[in-house]
Amino acid sequence: MKKIISTICMACFFFALQAQNTLSLELNHLFKGQTFALNQDYNDDQQRAVKITSTRYYISSITLKHDGGQETALNGTYILGEGNVTNYSIDSSYNINSVEGIEFDLSVDYDANHGNTSNFPNTHPLGPKTPAMDWGWPSGYFFLVLHGKVDDNGDGTANKSFQIESFGDQLLRDIDVIEFTEPITAENGKITIPLYVNVDRWFAEMDFATIGFNHGAYAPNIKAADNTNASNVFTAQAPVSINEATEDEKLAFVYTNYKMPYAPVLFYKLPESIYSLSIIDM
Repeated sequence: MKKIISTICMACFFFALQAQNTLSLELNHLFKGQTFALNQDYNDDQQRAVKITSTRYYISSITLKHDGGQETALNGTYILGEGNVTNYSIDSSYNINSVEGIEFDLSVDYDANHGNTSNFPNTHPLGPKTPAMDWGWPSGYFFLVLHGKVDDNGDGTANKSFQIESFGDQLLRDIDVIEFTEPITAENGKITIPLYVNVDRWFAEMDFATIGFNHGAYAPNIKAADNTNASNVFTAQAPVSINEATEDEKLAFVYTNYKMPYAPVLFYKLPESIYSLSIIDM
């Protein structure tokens, strides 16, 4: 009897280790810390009205860090992210019980990028889309599409259009590994991996009024691609909420420069007797 019970326990343990779970990605879109919505008015850094009318991007070459440091590549998985969509299912099941980190590319990988949308059904992320998400074979897919309007005459209405439609293998960006402070574990046979997409950070150090129309790999396309890592567009945590500052607080700043040779360097100025500053290694 003891041998039978032992065998059953071992079998259950082995099954638990090998349990397959389905995966999904939860992309929570934000604009300056606020919940993002298409066609909603926001204020840019110059306090001008700006609205984003289209946000679409490709994610590929996904690799998960899981179950104590193991790595699994989700080969053949493509995500077409859209600013008005949060949940994205991944069709296959995997022997993964907890996810500790995720790495991926903002792009379509080289082989797929030089294929053709006609090779896929309309329901597939790489299939034909309306409006189109590709420039046609062999130019490839739009890795990142950002359309919007900005108030350029001071009347409070976002009226001047701009477009970023980025394509070309040189715009592929390998996103830095995003690690979670606590592992994302399976519930009822499913693991939902939450990420935050800070849409405004794609426009870091860009003037909405001078972006213009850019279809290809022009300076704004390159800048938006570079900002993906430099400005941490994708994060595991939501940024802190932003409140209206007092006149005294408006004189304060905290800025991190990652481009200096001994980076990162933290510059700050805080009103005396109001704040203390803590630097924490996450």
